[in-house]
Amino acid sequence: MALKNLLEKKLQFILFGGKGGVGKTTMAAVSAIKFAQKQKTLIFTTDPAPSLGDSFGQTLSNEPQAVKGVKNLYALEINAQQVLKEFRQEYGEDILDILQKGTYLAPEEVEEIFSLDIPGLDEVMGLKKITDFMESREYELYIVDTAPTGHTLRLLALPELLDDWIKFLAKTRWRYHYMIKRISGREKTEKADQFLLEMKKTVKRVRNLLQDSERTEFIIVTIPEVMAVRETEDLINDLQRFNIPSSHIIINNIFPKNDCQFCQARRKEQEKYIKEIKRLFPSFNISEVQLQSEEVKEIKKLNQLTKILF
Repeated sequence: MALKNLLEKKLQFILFGGKGGVGKTTMAAVSAIKFAQKQKTLIFTTDPAPSLGDSFGQTLSNEPQAVKGVKNLYALEINAQQVLKEFRQEYGEDILDILQKGTYLAPEEVEEIFSLDIPGLDEVMGLKKITDFMESREYELYIVDTAPTGHTLRLLALPELLDDWIKFLAKTRWRYHYMIKRISGREKTEKADQFLLEMKKTVKRVRNLLQDSERTEFIIVTIPEVMAVRETEDLINDLQRFNIPSSHIIINNIFPKNDCQFCQARRKEQEKYIKEIKRLFPSFNISEVQLQSEEVKEIKKLNQLTKILF
């Protein structure tokens, strides 16, 4: 019931993150169903291997679709390659213009650089898609089922990385303007300059959103195992480093208390890590979710879990 207090807040952006295989997607889907009872909600995933559609029992695409059986809830699985293609179509000309005019690279060299697959680009494109939807104000709440921890940390670092990228492009552009001014004696504003200005505003808006505790909450999902606890500790340290608000931890897949000897042994082992989580993070609201007897998929089973989380 520790998540219940979030229903009273006017949140716009909720992220679920943690180690791979801990149940992030399920917890995000369950929460989305609950929040959709009071506001129009869009849930999406930035995971390169998405399973959000499987959770809801329907096929999702790169565009929002109504979740069947849940009023006010929409879902999508971001196709990073498709978003990248759209980004290159919309802004590629401006970026190429900046690089060609502000460097000593030949046009074919610039084209080759621009066509490379850059590490972390799926997160960049996912973030761009998120901001595009938020600017439309079509939905009241946005829930993100993030990729496993390593990808998530890159996502959180993106405002700084994008800022550095924009500064590099701006510096390159400044060289071009300086040369033009020396030759013609006047400034010349072009479409590429407007692109840089818009990108700078977008980065600032994303950074402000991620760090705003009134609008954003990062919910950590973990399991009571040693590696998961260590990754949770690292994730919380990084969230604090980037000033991302986070005050909730969901401990998933806890063995129930019963007469099964195997279950008792596992439960005893798990309790050691549950206590460690509570000791390490005393200021966090902690929800404990038992291991379910069946896989939690489709609306009926997801709905049943809302009673435990909320």
